[in-house]
Amino acid sequence: MKNQFTILAFFVLCSTVLFAQSDPLPFGRTTLFAGSGICEVCHASDGGNVMTVNGLDVSPVTYWRSTMMGNASKDPFWRAVVAEEVHRFPTLQQTIETTCINCHSPMGYTEAFFNGATNYSMAQMKADPIANDGVSCTVCHQIKPDNFGSALSYSGHYEINLDSIIYGPYEDPLVEQMYDMSFFTPVYTNHLNQSELCATCHTLFTPYLDNQGQIAGKFPEQTPYIEWKNSIYPAQNTQCQDCHMPMITDSVDIASIPQSHQVFRSPFWKHVFVGGNVYMLRMLKDNIQTLGLTASAENFDSTIARAEENLTKKAIELYITTTYQNDSLYVFVKIENKAGHKIPSGIPFRRMWIHLKVTDPKNNVVYESGNYDELGEITGLDADYEPHYDLITNENEIQIYEGVMVDVDLAVTNTLLRASQYIKDNRIPPKGFTTTHPSYDTTAIFGSAASDPNFNRENTTQGTGSDIVNYRFPVTNETAYKVFAEVCFQTIKPRVVSQLATISEPDIIQFVGMYNNLPNTPFILKSDSINVFVSDVADDGSTVNGFELSQNYPNPFNPSTKINYQIQLASKVTLKIFDVLGNEVAILVDGYKSVGRYEVEFNVAQFAAANSPAVLPSGVYFYKLEATPNNGGNAFREVRKMILLK
Repeated sequence: MKNQFTILAFFVLCSTVLFAQSDPLPFGRTTLFAGSGICEVCHASDGGNVMTVNGLDVSPVTYWRSTMMGNASKDPFWRAVVAEEVHRFPTLQQTIETTCINCHSPMGYTEAFFNGATNYSMAQMKADPIANDGVSCTVCHQIKPDNFGSALSYSGHYEINLDSIIYGPYEDPLVEQMYDMSFFTPVYTNHLNQSELCATCHTLFTPYLDNQGQIAGKFPEQTPYIEWKNSIYPAQNTQCQDCHMPMITDSVDIASIPQSHQVFRSPFWKHVFVGGNVYMLRMLKDNIQTLGLTASAENFDSTIARAEENLTKKAIELYITTTYQNDSLYVFVKIENKAGHKIPSGIPFRRMWIHLKVTDPKNNVVYESGNYDELGEITGLDADYEPHYDLITNENEIQIYEGVMVDVDLAVTNTLLRASQYIKDNRIPPKGFTTTHPSYDTTAIFGSAASDPNFNRENTTQGTGSDIVNYRFPVTNETAYKVFAEVCFQTIKPRVVSQLATISEPDIIQFVGMYNNLPNTPFILKSDSINVFVSDVADDGSTVNGFELSQNYPNPFNPSTKINYQIQLASKVTLKIFDVLGNEVAILVDGYKSVGRYEVEFNVAQFAAANSPAVLPSGVYFYKLEATPNNGGNAFREVRKMILLK
């Protein structure tokens, strides 16, 4: 016991020396858990060989301490929402606080219940350094795979007991060394790499109240795991961790103690827990001392940069096409979801929308939908909620992707305890998502999006993971226009904050003050623009009579040939080449095309150079054009034969 106290004293000293610029990581030990400071003593970068890759610090704590996971218990928005719920329903304070703390402060909650408590309060959490360590190391690494993937594990019903086993992804762990330093026994497992681990907290059903203030049922507050199950990704063995904890194959020396023994492991999962909550990360960075955070401004800068990259490169794809008919310009905006869950996902206080602007040659705005002000509120949004649109003809109609909650009387609410169901949920589902999946009931599409032929559908086939919005407005013939579109994202709807600001509670006052000091301008996920010359001659369907795939010329050919085709309606177009066995040889076109005539060249010499050693032999080949109109019309398909002679 004396040696244990000596070790803990050493830990505290290290913390004081290493992190004097911010609050130190907690070093305490409870019955079940240890503070992250204890883990960091061994699993931290030494600035040299330990926990570095090419000189970059990849240690778990360095990444984790500036994430939303690491600061879950100190998240000022979460604390404000809890305070609002308690303020509105004071008789349910124990239920509210205990339910919310379960996942935001799992060490405080689990320890209290293990020791016989029946509830756990915000006041208790705030007073306990271990409880304020967020979703920390010894939480996730102690969760057992019991009931994984079942409803029994959802809403924070993870299993942790007194055996002090720390699960890890590496075989042959150094049992003695780790036990001597932390009093935990490491055990190899693979369940830390499964989405079901994340599901224990990120599949959350919260209680809702009837008009008499009685709990009447459960509301699916957030269900990214169940959304993931209803996608293509489980079959591909793509797990939550693959995106949110990206793996590197470099060999990493994962421990600094004992100094005489290097332990290199590969692969290594970076504990970046990358997400998309850029706004809250910026708020944390701006209020490090006020909130008592352990990460530095530099730590937050790195985490913010990763989140921004994640949003701009891995969240969505954006496409714009146009056509001109009957004195109107038709603009088709398509958004494809690249994530393994709905976009946006998580708590329904988030939203994503399309800002479309069209200008004339003098840069005058001739049409605009979805513009926003300096406070982040959308121009023209004046109702309780905006419906989903397939066709937009009015500037005050805005395509907003969001979950909108209603109470038992079907009145829109932003109070979780009153949220009985969704009246609108047009958050774009992941690829492969279908209404026939067993889990659909808890992740359903609500509102007019459910009947939109272009929402998660293509020619009645479900699972595209996309939406196409058609904008129509009058324009002048023989005029050039610039069409600009951007997809905007907010992690907190301004109206939610306006509601909070009406309540005078310390946690709410603190958050609203921080919010007012940080403009809630949307984060731009993607943007694109195209120039359009409106002309009856150039654009009218009367001059492009139908879809057509022409015979290539020359034919036979060597080494190159040209293929012409025409598109009557703005469409998703693919042009592919196949051999006589039906094997795909090359993709010449894969994207969205406006009305018009097109030519593409196929050069076998260039193909061979780009796909070495894939050299095409002489023989017969086939090329196939597929065009799926953006308006949901019938798809066009045609196949022609060509001959390569060498």
